[in-house]
Amino acid sequence: MRQVFLFVFVFFTLNTMHSQDEVSFKLKNQFYLKGDAFYIGNNILSKNSKTPYTSFSIINDDINMQYIDVDSDPSTFSSSKSSFSLKDNTARVISATLYWSAVYPYAKGGRGVKKNTYYYKKNEDRFGDYTQIKFKTPSNKEYLDIKGSVLFDGIHDENYNENAPYVCYADVTHIFSKTNNGSGEYTVANIRATEGYVSGGSAAGWFLFIVYESDLEKERYITAFDGFSTLSDNFVDIEFKDFKTKNSGDSNATIFVATLEGDSKLIKDQCGIYNSKTKQIQYFGNSLRSQQNFFNGKMTIDNRYFTKRKPNGPNTLGFDVLKLKLSDKLIESNQTSTTLRLESRSDRFYFYFTAFKTEISKIFYEAKTIIEQESKEEIRDELFTAKEEEAFKKILKEENLKIPGLQSGFYIITNVFSIKSNADNWQKFLISKGHRPEIFQNPENNWYYVYIYNDIEDFKVYKRHQMLEKLDYFKEIWVFKIN
Repeated sequence: MRQVFLFVFVFFTLNTMHSQDEVSFKLKNQFYLKGDAFYIGNNILSKNSKTPYTSFSIINDDINMQYIDVDSDPSTFSSSKSSFSLKDNTARVISATLYWSAVYPYAKGGRGVKKNTYYYKKNEDRFGDYTQIKFKTPSNKEYLDIKGSVLFDGIHDENYNENAPYVCYADVTHIFSKTNNGSGEYTVANIRATEGYVSGGSAAGWFLFIVYESDLEKERYITAFDGFSTLSDNFVDIEFKDFKTKNSGDSNATIFVATLEGDSKLIKDQCGIYNSKTKQIQYFGNSLRSQQNFFNGKMTIDNRYFTKRKPNGPNTLGFDVLKLKLSDKLIESNQTSTTLRLESRSDRFYFYFTAFKTEISKIFYEAKTIIEQESKEEIRDELFTAKEEEAFKKILKEENLKIPGLQSGFYIITNVFSIKSNADNWQKFLISKGHRPEIFQNPENNWYYVYIYNDIEDFKVYKRHQMLEKLDYFKEIWVFKIN
């Protein structure tokens, strides 16, 4: 089963404009593989501890929040469940990241009325370790203790005196079995948040972002970013690139977004993507997420609620996660980048996670596979067959080079230039593709040679040459014996 996990930070950029960007968004991971990605999760605060909450008629500030706790386990104070079922028995989870977030200025809050205006107050201080939670999988009857890393905590920031949101995450890939596809029910417990009342309303929940590989799936590019940015009368842009969609047909591109404290009753928050034809942002909207109130306290997949949860109320009260397939008009054939925008003109919310996936060109996928092999695969030292030896002679240049300072051996040359700046530009291009090229100057003719691999063993060089010559940006590559 072939897989390519290529972590390259230089290819991605995050543009934040007029946004309060407390933690810069960074690449979490990226994959070029035959596989797919999805999420599961649930909220852990609601009006009721076990009953699904269905009303959208009340703003979150007016709800006396309490912990959801559905596991009947006396050792937990909060718990909710979610599940998935993959019919693909060949699927294997290769990445699973658990996020949990909450509004948590204090453990319990109340409110009163003064001069016909509500005021909010602390009834009980924060306590306990909010980075420590419990996680139960289908293969574990008992809870596992999970210690998370803090992505953001507003408790000591004066800008967040009223609500002090936090976000934690943990890589739980190692928990997944290598002998099954992970299908079943998952429970997360003991996420801490503010019960009672908070200005703006309390909110909390968790989600699991899962990437799997399978020989039955299409070639895909999948990436994820996390950070922390406050949206309120501003916007943030994120650009994804270094992919190439198919030459024709549906790209099946999808975005994932997670935010906190988007209220179902407050409007003017939007999400969209740059349309390369119109040169404008095209904002999303459907029957569950209107264009003018996109982040509205729901967990959705396209135009339907994500219901594989306990409880599974449609109103998740400020905890917002979505998976949304993009129109073919937005992600077209042979497209190599796209820009996602989140913004708000009224409703304040916190943005901390996004992911993007798309089917990619088979040629592009093969190129990424080759580059990954070229950079990591250790070729065994073997003897040539008669056919291989004859093939190697055809690619080996008759001229032997004498280059001071270079180790003796066979070198794969990708290009030769008389001008140094041209060699530098070619080197930069190869680096952008994931290679590790080097340059040397031949004292005999003063030309600059850009090589991509070298070894003393001719068989290893021959095998590497076989991989590299498949890449369409190499019109011709040669092998020279040096020193």
